[in-house]
Amino acid sequence: MAESVVETLIDMILIRSEERESKDEIVKYASDWLKDLGMEVDIVGDKRYPAICAYNGIRGVALSGHLDTVPIGDRWTKDQGEMSEGKIYGRGAADMKGGCAAMLHAAKALMADDLDFYLLFTTDEEDLMTGANALIRTHGAKNASAIVIGEPTNLRPVYKEKGVARVGLKAYGKASHASMPWLGENAIMTMSRLLDKLGALNAEGREAEEGLTMNATTIKGGDMYNVIPDECEVDLDVRFPATMNAHDMFSSIMATLKGEDCELALLHEFPAFQTDPESALVRAATAFLNEEPMAVPYATEAAVYAKVNPNILICGPGDTDVAHTADEFVETSQLEHAVKLYLHLARSLAQG
Repeated sequence: MAESVVETLIDMILIRSEERESKDEIVKYASDWLKDLGMEVDIVGDKRYPAICAYNGIRGVALSGHLDTVPIGDRWTKDQGEMSEGKIYGRGAADMKGGCAAMLHAAKALMADDLDFYLLFTTDEEDLMTGANALIRTHGAKNASAIVIGEPTNLRPVYKEKGVARVGLKAYGKASHASMPWLGENAIMTMSRLLDKLGALNAEGREAEEGLTMNATTIKGGDMYNVIPDECEVDLDVRFPATMNAHDMFSSIMATLKGEDCELALLHEFPAFQTDPESALVRAATAFLNEEPMAVPYATEAAVYAKVNPNILICGPGDTDVAHTADEFVETSQLEHAVKLYLHLARSLAQG
């Protein structure tokens, strides 16, 4: 068991836990840590995407984070786990092994206090949130007096977030030899035109922070360089505000593309989330951090947990601007302050 939160985070960064990789090693690391503290530890959910429900007592605050990461990717100038000038670099440093490391060290102090509390760790947060969906069937999510999700917010309290949906769009054309394009219809070019039309639905400028945004994030089209493609598929990442639900969003897309030779599918969605900014939980974080609660444009597991427990705060170390990027990092000062924040919230809202 590492003595400092910095050492713990480096340990966790060096255990790869990308979406398509096994989560067994990172789950074992966290669960062994918690067992060594004397906590009861249950591993629940899908074997591919396990989740941890650890507890001391059956009430109190639940500290929650996810152990999976997006792929490391290329163009890094720093080594995984490198520490330099008060920053720790590596995939997941901010999103969100940093928050998880801080929660492990908060758990260490809370066990010394013998307070009731939970620690909920998930996997598959970066895709379908399978782990969180398993945890809402446990007493950890249902009984907790509050749930604190340690996503990177630069340690600013967050009470509201957008919904997210994955929409599949397929455009059709007609295949022909590339030397005679007039005999075919290029599905990739058709897709380009459809995406231009959908651009009209996007909020722009500062309004994009609160309004609907839509981005083509994956694309597949064509089989050979010398064949005009007859199909093209795109995944759309759509973020929508609390004033809109997934059905409203999907209906807007369908209306915009009415009459076009294409197919649309709503592949999965998570609703927007909002809690009371005047709740005791949010007020406690606001006072401790001297920061006003804010809204964010991304989605967390809050919408899943809210099905059984709406008393949720999103707050953690790290900057979302560096999440999912090369040279992702978290500042050591934020890590250490996050431990103090989680301790303060757990002690303030403790229930025996």
